[in-house]
Amino acid sequence: MKKSMLLLCALSLAVPVAVAQQAPPAAMPQAGAHAGHHAPAAASATFKATVLYEAPLLGTEARIYRLYTIDLGPSGATPRHMHPGDEIAQVIEGSVTLEMEGEPARTFQAGQTFHPRPMTPHVARNASVSAPARLIVSSITEAGKPSTIMLPPVTN
Repeated sequence: MKKSMLLLCALSLAVPVAVAQQAPPAAMPQAGAHAGHHAPAAASATFKATVLYEAPLLGTEARIYRLYTIDLGPSGATPRHMHPGDEIAQVIEGSVTLEMEGEPARTFQAGQTFHPRPMTPHVARNASVSAPARLIVSSITEAGKPSTIMLPPVTN
């Protein structure tokens, strides 16, 4: 099982690089925003998203596939957000705590995956105060619509 996860991770990283050489990836706004979004003014400097590959799914232009990384500095977190489409994330370095609205927080280690439910507000937080964390995320959304919707922080 461990070998297959490592192979999946290696392929996920190697294949998009080769494809990206054929077609440059879409520009990603600074911390906290996906393609089609501007970064919120309070975006954390300890969060960075980088699009590796973006293209229509084969046979249709109605849905867009995106592959990107999320880098979280020590104690870093994404802004509160949600996705209208499906996303699957794999922790490839460190550990990440997923705080999804309506559920207890769950921490994932390198090699583990998670699937935030579409249209459910959440935050991905680096579980370490001293080491970085990194995710690779695969998403499918409707063409012409944002892959991420930024939300205001929760106030107590």
